Amino acid sequence: MVKRSAFRDTWKDYLSFSRRERRGIFALSLLIMIQIAVLFYLKYFSSRTQQDFSQFEKEVDAFYASASVADDSLKGLPERSEANSTPNYFKNNSQKNPELFAFNPNNLSKEDWQRLGFSEKQINVIKNYEAKGGKYRSKDDLKKMYCITEKQYNRIETYINIPETHAPEKEFPKKRAERSAVMVDIGTADSTELMLIKGIGPSFSRRISLFRNKLGGFVSREQLKEVWGLSDSLYQSLLPFICLKDSSNIKKINLNTADFNELRNHPYVGYQLASLFCNYRKQHQGFKTLDEIKKLPLVNEQLYSKLAPYLKVE
Repeated sequence: MVKRSAFRDTWKDYLSFSRRERRGIFALSLLIMIQIAVLFYLKYFSSRTQQDFSQFEKEVDAFYASASVADDSLKGLPERSEANSTPNYFKNNSQKNPELFAFNPNNLSKEDWQRLGFSEKQINVIKNYEAKGGKYRSKDDLKKMYCITEKQYNRIETYINIPETHAPEKEFPKKRAERSAVMVDIGTADSTELMLIKGIGPSFSRRISLFRNKLGGFVSREQLKEVWGLSDSLYQSLLPFICLKDSSNIKKINLNTADFNELRNHPYVGYQLASLFCNYRKQHQGFKTLDEIKKLPLVNEQLYSKLAPYLKVE
């Protein structure tokens, strides 16, 4: 008996449900039944009436023929092809007994278009194209109009007369008069005077003036080679037109009184050498002679010869 009772209890544990579980199963079953009912209703009771779009398609075709054709012609006038043939809307609507005469399609009157055998609908599309700025510069431009059938175009082609329009000649600024072979003093000339030199424009004249001001003045013509962008070939071409009359008015920097920024801003000094100058004069109570800068690590004979005209030790 004990074994049978134990087996029955085990069976109940696996196959029986609690009250909460029974409620969940009931709710799930109810949702499934509702879903089946909805699907059944939609399948057998929903309307299966098919919509007839034939009338709508006809209206779309008519709208394309009357309105979109004119707009598309303005965007590039695509080439005529079988796929882009003239819509039926414009066919069989032309005037009977057309009159042929030489004509220019640009701004041709409605009456003359009618004389050529075109219908009122075709003329409206043509005028709409012209109203939006359309022009016929060649026969092909007229041929690309959708509203004109290929048969109509072939009939009038030989009578199309579009005058050749020559683009107005561009007025190029007159070539600047050849500058006279004037000799310019690069030590004193301003930007305007520097531009009198053949080969020097506004950009180079500004660079030369700026570099001269940073230096404190030129001491030789060869310093022009140090101007940014000025090639050796250009320098050689400038030599016949430049001179340096006086180099005595050079602005010199006092090594014992100039501050760090004044020193480092000079093109031949820079940050590192300015630091050496300031440290040396602090350690030695100033510079006694200009030759003392040769003792500094960065100063060689070549740099000394470039720096000497711009320094003093008063």
